Amino acid sequence: MRGFSVFCICLVSFLSGLSYEAAGKNLRGSGIKEIIPADSRQRYQNWKAELLSTEFGRREWNAYANRSDFLLTIEVSDERKHGASTDDFEWDDDGNLVAAKITLGKSLDKGFPDPVYYPVMNSLATYDGLFEVDGDILASTKIIHEIGHVNFTAGTNAKIFQQQNKLIASYNNIFLRNGYDVTDPRLVALADELGAKPIEIWEAREYNSEVSAMMYLIQRMEGETFSCSVFSRMRRNIADHARNHNYKFQPIATSSLPGCRN
Repeated sequence: MRGFSVFCICLVSFLSGLSYEAAGKNLRGSGIKEIIPADSRQRYQNWKAELLSTEFGRREWNAYANRSDFLLTIEVSDERKHGASTDDFEWDDDGNLVAAKITLGKSLDKGFPDPVYYPVMNSLATYDGLFEVDGDILASTKIIHEIGHVNFTAGTNAKIFQQQNKLIASYNNIFLRNGYDVTDPRLVALADELGAKPIEIWEAREYNSEVSAMMYLIQRMEGETFSCSVFSRMRRNIADHARNHNYKFQPIATSSLPGCRN
């Protein structure tokens, strides 16, 4: 039953956060716009400094900070608590992504995501008590994960992405009213039109962003005494929970992950 519960929670959470629109070419500003409440500014600056401490983090950040044709809004909000989300996508008339919004919880530096869909970020969890990961590292990894969502959406055909989300919204509407019965013929028909079940589409998007998190942590963990413990758990999590998406991680693991014994 746990797997079914996780399925329901993830699907509803994913679909309730979908937001997008066509923007024409009237973009209000460009670069990165930060909306940070006064009581969160210092913590946010710590997260940002951690992210920018690596070459990969700087490259991901500057890819949007230096854009004159794209607006990335980053906001810290009470609503997300220790989680984060990426939405409010906007495209111009030519189908180019021109805006997106990342919302960060005020307690982003706490709480480890489940290994089932977040095998990389979960590798920072300290279940065994052998090491303690600084909250700023955890928060910066979550930010990189969300930037990964922006990257993925920018590289996806706008019409396909929007059509997927519209069909998924219809799926969600039926799913919430039929007692979570995924065998409903209407849901089966929608899944056929989508080419996959909504949860599979969501899962693929999350694992794509976990690849970004992996590349970031490989650089950030260099020199840390507990790096091998993190990388060892990362390998186990991917093997145990991301078998169908292992091909996304394997090239990086083969070429960049340190050869730790544990």
